[in-house]
Amino acid sequence: MRLSEWIQLDLAEVNAILAQLSEAEAAALAQAILDARRVYVMGLGRSGFLLRMFAMRLMQIGLQAHVVGDATTPAIEMGDLLIALSGSGRTESVLLMARKAKYYGARVLAITSSAATPLAEMADLVVVVPAGSVKTDVTIPTRLPLANALEQAMAIYLDCIGAMLAEQRGENNVAMLRRHANLE
Repeated sequence: MRLSEWIQLDLAEVNAILAQLSEAEAAALAQAILDARRVYVMGLGRSGFLLRMFAMRLMQIGLQAHVVGDATTPAIEMGDLLIALSGSGRTESVLLMARKAKYYGARVLAITSSAATPLAEMADLVVVVPAGSVKTDVTIPTRLPLANALEQAMAIYLDCIGAMLAEQRGENNVAMLRRHANLE
């Protein structure tokens, strides 16, 4: 296939996922972030990269956000929120960190592809991004590698949550740019 055909295939798969997202879950996610004293994010691989971008956006909006595992991440406590992203909902290290966060009194919000996963079952709040992944089911009908469509849908979803939060907090690009990294 030519590049333009791959792009159209990719966009069609991502759009099919995004069309199924819940407005109520998005509102609950945004409210959980606004209610939290601090937000922590946890994911591995490409999911981890997505959450690092999201934590950066939360910081630019003026919220306290931390990436689990970074050397400067403070102890999680009651009143904090852990956002744990795992497409499969079965990534052992993500499950372990979610359990630890709950042990220390934090709320856990899971972002995963199904409500019927260990991560979703243990979480206080769940956002389902309804898409399959060949990493968990090789019969998923996709021509894209592994969980590409799911990960891209999650990236767009988190970017839009960031935009919603910025609007709710009255933040604009001028204000956010003042918080943008300047040691680059």
